[in-house]
Amino acid sequence: MVVFDTSLIIDYLRNQGDRKTLFEEAVEKLEDENLAISVLTVQELFQGKSLGDEEEEKRVLEVIAPFEVLEYTIDIAKRAGKIVRENNGASFVDAAIAATAITYGSQLATLNRKDFEKIKGLELYSA
Repeated sequence: MVVFDTSLIIDYLRNQGDRKTLFEEAVEKLEDENLAISVLTVQELFQGKSLGDEEEEKRVLEVIAPFEVLEYTIDIAKRAGKIVRENNGASFVDAAIAATAITYGSQLATLNRKDFEKIKGLELYSA
């Protein structure tokens, strides 16, 4: 399983078709594998101002529909707290998404590698 960070989905949604996104490359390459997102990615997507538009909300829901949505559990919360403690400056959401990937033994696909590369036990996806 590969967990997609919010950054990949936002980049895909904003792309005007002038380039192939990492999101598209990863989905094509991993078509036979499980693709997942954290429930916190759903929250990040829905806090965007463009989601006030009904059509944009529908588009986002269509994009994430094939993904398994991984819940935020007590084990993930404890691991995320440890990540924040050990990586001064890690945001709550980044730590939670990283902890989700680690807990599920998954790689994390992200455009913000620098935000995640120092997290122990986290394997980043490379296309």
